[in-house]
Amino acid sequence: MTLLLWACLQAAVPVPLVNDRAPDTSSLKALVTSVTRGCRTDDERAIALYHYGRYVLYHHAYPSEPGGIGALKLFNVYGWSLCGGEHTALAALFEQAGWRWRYRGWSSPGHTTVEAFYGGRWHWLDIFLKFFVWRPDAQAPGGWTLASQEDIVAQPGLLDAVTDDPVRRVGVFRDGPAEWQAPTLLVCGDGLGGVLSGVRSSRSAGDPRGWGGIVFDEPKYDAVPKLPPGCALTLEWAKDPTGHVAGTTPAHSCRDKDYRWCPVVGPLLEPYSAQQPAQSWSNGHLLWRPDLSKADCLASCAETDNVTWRDGALAPTDAARPGVLTLEVALPYPVVRVTPKLISAQPDPTRKVELPKAGTYTWRAQVTFTQPLTGVELDALVEHNQRALPYLAPGRNQFAIGREGELPPGARVVCTLAYEPGSRDRSIAALWEAGMELGRGHKVRWEAPVVVQRSFDRLPATFTVDVPTPKGRQPVYPRMLFVRREVLLPGQAPLPTPAPPSTPAAGPDATLATLPEPWTMGNRPPAPARPAGPTRTVALPFGERWFVAADGQVAAQAILRWPKLPAEKVLAWAWALGKPTGALPAAEKILSAKLVFRVAEAHDKAPCQVAAVTLPAGCVAGQAFDLTRLGPLLGTTTVDKSDGKPFVPPREYAIDVTRAMRGWAETGGELPGLALRVWPNRGIDDGWTVRFQPPPDVAPELRLEVPQE
Repeated sequence: MTLLLWACLQAAVPVPLVNDRAPDTSSLKALVTSVTRGCRTDDERAIALYHYGRYVLYHHAYPSEPGGIGALKLFNVYGWSLCGGEHTALAALFEQAGWRWRYRGWSSPGHTTVEAFYGGRWHWLDIFLKFFVWRPDAQAPGGWTLASQEDIVAQPGLLDAVTDDPVRRVGVFRDGPAEWQAPTLLVCGDGLGGVLSGVRSSRSAGDPRGWGGIVFDEPKYDAVPKLPPGCALTLEWAKDPTGHVAGTTPAHSCRDKDYRWCPVVGPLLEPYSAQQPAQSWSNGHLLWRPDLSKADCLASCAETDNVTWRDGALAPTDAARPGVLTLEVALPYPVVRVTPKLISAQPDPTRKVELPKAGTYTWRAQVTFTQPLTGVELDALVEHNQRALPYLAPGRNQFAIGREGELPPGARVVCTLAYEPGSRDRSIAALWEAGMELGRGHKVRWEAPVVVQRSFDRLPATFTVDVPTPKGRQPVYPRMLFVRREVLLPGQAPLPTPAPPSTPAAGPDATLATLPEPWTMGNRPPAPARPAGPTRTVALPFGERWFVAADGQVAAQAILRWPKLPAEKVLAWAWALGKPTGALPAAEKILSAKLVFRVAEAHDKAPCQVAAVTLPAGCVAGQAFDLTRLGPLLGTTTVDKSDGKPFVPPREYAIDVTRAMRGWAETGGELPGLALRVWPNRGIDDGWTVRFQPPPDVAPELRLEVPQE
């Protein structure tokens, strides 16, 4: 390797780009961390990873590359496989979550699945069939956990929890909530009979690190683009009809079956349903167009031979032999083809261009010429999976770009996001009630393209993109057009955009409305069916209330805090509520249960997540207890941040504890005492040590909704 080649390779700039509202696909570890953010139990984490697998992958065929395709590459490049490949990718995520895994092969029908081991048991989630089911478990939070295939074989009645929705033609939990966030199952046409037959024919296939050409690890694969100075990488949410490297044309044969009724995948893919109802592939372009008016125009070349820059042109230094330019590229995406565009000052019949082979990730393109060049352009078409890109979500989006110290002196990075904002005239819940699909763009109005562009001369950097919704309308995910990263040399201008760059913001006629976090939807066990007829509310107040600190202090009134880290010098306080007065109704009569409390003052920098937990056994009213012995999490709510003043009047908040109350009523056991505490959550409190204070004169209460009798 020549000294020049080494220097230029060192100058290639890694440009990771991550949005806090989308999964981070730069590594398997980052992916698991970002997708499971906000999950509280292993079941919730498993369902979040299942949801992500549902979103990022579809079934088509096994893609193939020599040596196998790593799970991270499958996500970023292809997005399609068959059952063994999809579940290999899911098992790779299970490993990053810290769990064991095992494959299970079916013979009737033929199928390859995988299970995760946590909490002392195996658990099954199938992203190919789109299926999971719950089983009772007294040791699990809320009394339920995800079932394994062996559980279903032993208790086939677990499948009775799932029924067909005859209108939507999907599976739903029979006793689940009839609202849009409830999970949909078996959405591609599979049935419960096949599930039962399959698990009965299931056999353990061990824990290999690959299946069907898809493997856990591919050490040489790097999902972060590295751009030589002077190059631009544009990744689009659209495709060239011939822009794939697979032997067959990749497309989901089920078209939109898997997402049109799904609360997770539907809203995310809705912006593209009219353009490409069948999930397929997407394309992008790496453009090398050196500015020949600048003397440093060859800085992105990996190698030059016999080339001189003079007066805006490139010419052979020695006219007796040709000049040679070599561009070397390493991307996370395979090249489909490279289109050269060269302009010569004189006719040059000996000029030639050597281009890379389709399907390569690291490649060289070489231009050989004898007459001066006044224009050089190489346009490389690449293939990628649009569902692995950092999409925008309605509301506020916080981006991070680049790595420490990776930008050469004088260069700068420009990031451009182009999208079409949208909104609808009714909520998704209203669409669901009206029998409209969640992923077909019903009642959505798309606007003209918006372009956001940011420039950085130092890395890493952060920037914010707001996606507002007009007042009086409902938010939707914007229709992404492209995300572009450019590493520009001094004086080099960024590429043109479809509209002038702007800075969207929520003004007087718009709000930063958001949609629920998709990965945590439907992650709770289904609730018993609600009986028809009128209902009434029963309020059970908490009569014994006292505050306890981690150092043993006891008080009649206190400000509640909780340290984010064990070593943080913050004194933890819990609000002990004791037991609610009165007896619980029968479990089947508890339609809902909420722990209702009021807040007089709150933190002025960030919202505060408040959790309901159980008191330790043997706790005595008015006395101290060990805060580390507080019981399991029953539910949470978010207390608003204040403007620095007390809430007048105090604000009311409610934590849903339906599952816990039904569980205690079902077992007939004595209702334990409850407590409230701060539950640090960086996704809500932004890392602040938040606090809240209840008013001294208003008692919390357990508010039950029961049938009117």
